Amino acid sequence: MLILKRMVKYSENISHGYLRSCVICGLILILSVSHLYGQLAPKTDSLKAQLQEAREEQRIEILLKLSDQVRRSDMEAAIDYARKAVDLSERVAGEELRGESHRNLGRLLSMNGKHPVGLQHLSEAKRIFEQIGAQDKIVATLENVGALYRRQGDYSTALEYYYDALDLKEKQNNETDLPHTLINIGYINEKLGQMSKAISFYERALEISQRNDNPNDIAINAVQLSNAYDSIGDNDQALEIMNIALDASKRLPGEHAMASILLEISELYRNEKSYDLAKEANSEALELAQNMSDNRLEALSLKNIATLHAEQNNLEAQTNYLLQAIPLFEKSGMREEVIQSRYQIASNYLISGSITESIEMTKHGLDDAEEIESLELIRKGLEVLTKGYKKIGDLENALLTQDELIEVKDSLFDQTRSRQITEMQTKYETEQKEQEIALLQKEREQQAMLRNAFLIGILLIGIIGILVYNRQRLKIKKKQTELENTRLKEQQLEQDLEFKNKQLTTHSLHLVQKNEAMKELKEKINEMRHKDNGNVNRSLQKLQNLVDYSYSLDEDWEQFRLYFEEVHDHFFDILKKKYPDLTPNELRLSALAKLNLSIKETATIMGITPNSVKTARYRLRKKLDIETEENLTEFMMEIEKKGKKLN
Repeated sequence: MLILKRMVKYSENISHGYLRSCVICGLILILSVSHLYGQLAPKTDSLKAQLQEAREEQRIEILLKLSDQVRRSDMEAAIDYARKAVDLSERVAGEELRGESHRNLGRLLSMNGKHPVGLQHLSEAKRIFEQIGAQDKIVATLENVGALYRRQGDYSTALEYYYDALDLKEKQNNETDLPHTLINIGYINEKLGQMSKAISFYERALEISQRNDNPNDIAINAVQLSNAYDSIGDNDQALEIMNIALDASKRLPGEHAMASILLEISELYRNEKSYDLAKEANSEALELAQNMSDNRLEALSLKNIATLHAEQNNLEAQTNYLLQAIPLFEKSGMREEVIQSRYQIASNYLISGSITESIEMTKHGLDDAEEIESLELIRKGLEVLTKGYKKIGDLENALLTQDELIEVKDSLFDQTRSRQITEMQTKYETEQKEQEIALLQKEREQQAMLRNAFLIGILLIGIIGILVYNRQRLKIKKKQTELENTRLKEQQLEQDLEFKNKQLTTHSLHLVQKNEAMKELKEKINEMRHKDNGNVNRSLQKLQNLVDYSYSLDEDWEQFRLYFEEVHDHFFDILKKKYPDLTPNELRLSALAKLNLSIKETATIMGITPNSVKTARYRLRKKLDIETEENLTEFMMEIEKKGKKLN
């Protein structure tokens, strides 16, 4: 019961074919990135040295390269580099580099079995790429998400993402990128048992890659097609195509692809029981892996050799090779392979009579299986453990493990039934999708025919459009001329208004100067009253001069009113109409308030004291029926606005 509580809702099919799937998937991953880095990529030590001096976005790019560089030998280190790239990109990187950092981390986490968190990063990458319109990056992310669901056995969802990627690539009309997506769709069809469809996708992919003379794609597609033929029993055709892949791998930088393909050739020879040829190919692959310090390929080679020895009934040799492979699988993050290898060693111990060692080895495998929550691996471990307890006569533990085994089998049965239903649904959805694609293709052909049919019509429409355009252009030009004339008139009116404002301001200043002069005159007269008679004539002369100067500044109130109304049209009419009881002095006070003159300036113009201005304003407020705190200037402006609206 404890085991069942810690299990997830999915498990993967574990069989001898899993090793081959690892080789195929690994080969695809190796070849998929070989065109990016290959032998041209700096060595890990060199990249680490560059990392110490790099800053910001350059540092992120180096972290991504390091992540890819060490992925095949140390998955945990690769994920660590990828996490650092994501953390740094959130602070300093542009959107595309930030999206690429999330995509890389999500892809690695998915490859390491951490699907939920991997999906989160891939979804974030897809959102970023869609936001900036990076179509190529969107396609790559869709395929990464498809691969994630494929690893979980959710083929229906995986196909949706792969078909979306295929649609985008076909719209871009870029044949170079098509083979990879075709391979993925073929792989899903192969998993669903639709081998004829799978082979057709593989053949199309290989044909495109050969036409483009792309050794990278040729190797990938040939391996997939070869294995498809092998699965239907056509071993000769499988070997022939696998040799095409091997020839292509020799043209690629590095030796990873060649080593992986040699493992595939070894597997094909094993199927024919040609063990010597199988061992020869496998030994060559092992040597290449060891020279490259590729833990993953070395581990797969060792396990492949172990399988060859097992089929020749040499279980001791199989155990020894598996023991060498386990630490390499652990470094590569291939935990399922570690568990399966432990179970196989435990089974060999049972046969050889080393029961205690068998039980201990099985328990180690079960602990790992529980940790990654794989029902199928738990089932297999419980079967081996039950046999071990029975062998030593520990019936109590044997019964306990047997009960747990029954529960696990029941859960697996439910999942198998659910998976079968899902696969049936997937087949149906796949057929529907293919029908949609066929319909889309037909629609495209019809659209092409329509384009040709309406070509002349479009040409005629174009000619008519030119004529209409020319006519419209003349109208627009005429309209622009009218608008320009209107603009010039408005500009002239604005200039006139500005001039009148200046006149009004000048006139107001003249009034201030005149009354200042009159004030000074009064003061001089007062001074004369207190002076001696001897100075009377001289003082009178000065007085005469001041009076003459005052006359020269005098401007009639009607002249002021004329200037004022040129700027503030009908202001006095509006005011008198609403307040007919206003006196001429009150109208003058209203006009000065409208000009926002100070009390002192108003007193000077009107020839009275500031206190008299305050008294006059108070009386004016009472007549206008406005509050004391209300601004008199704003009131006058509002009166003018309302009067203009009524007019």
